[in-house]
Amino acid sequence: MGVRMRMSNVSIAGATWMVVGLCLAGPVASQDAAAVDLDGVTARLETEIHKVLEETGIPAISVALVRDGDVVWTGAYGYANVGGSVPATTGTYFSTGSTFKFVTATAIMQLVERGDLELDTPLNEFVGPDLAIEGADDVTFRHLLSHHSGLQGPVGIVPLWSREAPRTPLELLEGTTRTGPPGEEYRYCNECYGIMAWVVEKVSNRSYDEYVAESILQPLGIDIASASVPTPAMVEHMALPYTIQDNAAVPTAQVRYDVYSAGDIYLRAEDMARFLAAQLNGGIFRGERILSETSASEMQHQQFDGQSYGLGTGVVENEGRLLLQHSGAIPGFNSISIGEPAAGIGVYIMSNSGSSGKAIGPLSQLAMRLMGGEDPEPLPSFATTTFTEVAIEPATFDEYVGEYELGPGFILTVSREGSDFYVQATDQQRLGLFASSDVDFFLKVVEANLTFGRDDPDGPITHMMFRRGQEQRANRVR
Repeated sequence: MGVRMRMSNVSIAGATWMVVGLCLAGPVASQDAAAVDLDGVTARLETEIHKVLEETGIPAISVALVRDGDVVWTGAYGYANVGGSVPATTGTYFSTGSTFKFVTATAIMQLVERGDLELDTPLNEFVGPDLAIEGADDVTFRHLLSHHSGLQGPVGIVPLWSREAPRTPLELLEGTTRTGPPGEEYRYCNECYGIMAWVVEKVSNRSYDEYVAESILQPLGIDIASASVPTPAMVEHMALPYTIQDNAAVPTAQVRYDVYSAGDIYLRAEDMARFLAAQLNGGIFRGERILSETSASEMQHQQFDGQSYGLGTGVVENEGRLLLQHSGAIPGFNSISIGEPAAGIGVYIMSNSGSSGKAIGPLSQLAMRLMGGEDPEPLPSFATTTFTEVAIEPATFDEYVGEYELGPGFILTVSREGSDFYVQATDQQRLGLFASSDVDFFLKVVEANLTFGRDDPDGPITHMMFRRGQEQRANRVR
């Protein structure tokens, strides 16, 4: 009846396919945020959002701003349902994507606070001999939450309307294997967060959904009984998922994941902004404490040297300032969360287009700069570029075959099979490349393109310039 697809981290990862890192390009927020004119900030944001929607065909964008431990503004624009001309409102539910990893990590930290769990306890010691992962006796919960576990397992996705259920968190644990030593290399691991759902259930004697709703979401004032299962009333206000083709929204299939605790959750922008506000405020939101200040601080620092990830959140140092940030994506949805604890400001953005990451990332940066009292330049155009496919001799491509490092531990592998060209990001799906010239290529599954280049005009290929919203250089390493 249903079709099960086994995928890597292509769709629910903390960054959409081949968008590396969690860092902002340029400085953010330097002035006294409390003195900033909020009306001026929101007026500028609204202008930019309307421009993005018009230029790109993105159906809807929902935004919430955080300042001084509270949500100070929310806005929603565009359509939750394009075909039915249903406007998006601040009450519209979108997918959180992987921004919800921060919430799952908070659930674990609550259990640590209560003495029911220790961050540095080995997973195998916790699960016992019957469920132990072979060769992983040294993998701890800290490793799992910071993507340094050295573990990997296939992520399962099924169409929403199929009659086949995804795997349970216990089945995820049973299918996970060791691929490297823990603590040494950042390797994004969605299934590790699926395992964390099972850990929450084992320790709390409640379902993951109930625990997160009762211990985190409800104290934040979010009226929800289950974290991952929308109520009928919520479904009535859910945005439908879309992709973008030729600057127009096209409906895409609704899906569900077995790693739901890694980010297959539906909430409103304000809901996630409330959570962000609590994290930026030492674990308190409107007088309700969900986490101790010590635990919040522990989550918000880099767990391993040189790696920009804490516990459930990206942690980036930018010109002396610490930023918490994470993006999220599942088919048809994108989200991004950014906060600066020292300034007490943050932004959370959601969209019902899987092609919106290129726009909402820069939009979130703009919001942070405005909240910090800056007057940044207007955003560039994000209108889709149309590429015309041309035929090239397959042997011409052989010079480009190899590995290119787009970021630490993130490799783009370029290959050829006959007359077909491919690129594959670390631990993700191999995708087809199509030529627009002898050196320029584009992808059709995601909106991205690249150009192969030489540092010496007469020398070998040394790098590629990769573009998806922004341009990044990837040096050839093999």
